[in-house]
Amino acid sequence: MTSFSPRIALAIAVAASAAGAAPALAAPGCSSDAFTVSGSPLSVEICAPATRPIGKAPLLATETLTARGQAPIVRKVTLEVLSPTEASHTIDDAPLQSLGIAGTLHMTIGYRAGVVRLEHALLVPGAIALK
Repeated sequence: MTSFSPRIALAIAVAASAAGAAPALAAPGCSSDAFTVSGSPLSVEICAPATRPIGKAPLLATETLTARGQAPIVRKVTLEVLSPTEASHTIDDAPLQSLGIAGTLHMTIGYRAGVVRLEHALLVPGAIALK
């Protein structure tokens, strides 16, 4: 049986806890943001499909809002993509009551070159800037 010195055991424990505390990376084409709203953690992930629609068909992104201890809210958001080189934007309002948070998350979502991004977020009412 191998034994570790107390310093080595402490170093392993610190490294393991640091690895577990690292934020999750967003998947390709996705954005991931975390906020504290009214004392509750809220994470917002928005993902674009791997391929963009042909022509002027709208792009359907998936938005997932998660708060600890609550079932996530998964919604589709439509973005009108005008051309492959232009950035597209949309406004979306997501009610947060089912996550145990009073208010609505008012978001500006952008899309460019296959990547969707949460650009601005406000908690309303009150227009509390989160991003």
